[in-house]
Formats: sequence, structure tokens, C-alpha cells
Amino acid sequence: MFKKGWLAVVCLIAGFLAGCIVTNWRLSASYQQEKTEVVQTNANHFADANKQINESAKDYIGKSGELEKQIAELKKELAHAKKNHPVPADCRPDSGRLRVLKNAVRAANATAGQ
Repeated sequence: MFKKGWLAVVCLIAGFLAGCIVTNWRLSASYQQEKTEVVQTNANHFADANKQINESAKDYIGKSGELEKQIAELKKELAHAKKNHPVPADCRPDSGRLRVLKNAVRAANATAGQ
């Protein structure tokens, strides 16, 4: 009878330990699945952000090329206005210079995205 009691206690302990091990495996698998989902979500977010950054960079490069052309043209116009129409005695720029300056400001604001 004494052996049967110890046998029952050993079986209960073994059953408890087996249950703990199985529960631990199940929870570990669930944790790994959740971790994988979080990593995949972060990777998708990073890919989307990277795509937006690349599109913005391409757009900026395209606009900067256009801006360089506009700046070169405006410099020519400003030099031409400076040679042919000196600033009047009351130091107010003429309409040609104002137009060139306004175009330069407009081009700079368009490139800056304002």
C-alpha cells in the first residue's frame, strides 16, 4: 500500500510536469507567432515609408533640375535688366526687375513645396 501511495504521488508530479511542459511549448509557439506578426508589420511599414521617401527624393531631384534652369534664366534676365536699365535715382526697382525677382521667389517657393 505504501508503494501505491508513492506511485500515485510520482504519477501526479509527472503529470503536472508534463502539463507544464506542454503549456510552455504552446505559449512559446503563440509568442513566436505574435512576434513574427509584429516583425512583418514593422517591415511592411518600413517598406511603405521607404517607398514614399524614394518618391519624394525623385520628385525633389526633378524639381531641383528645373529650378537650376529657371535660376540660370533669371540670372540672365537680371543681368540684362542691370545693364540696360540702371536703378533710378530714388532706388526703386523697375517693373522688369520686380518681375524677375517675383519669378525667382515663386520658383524657390515651388521647389520648397510652399
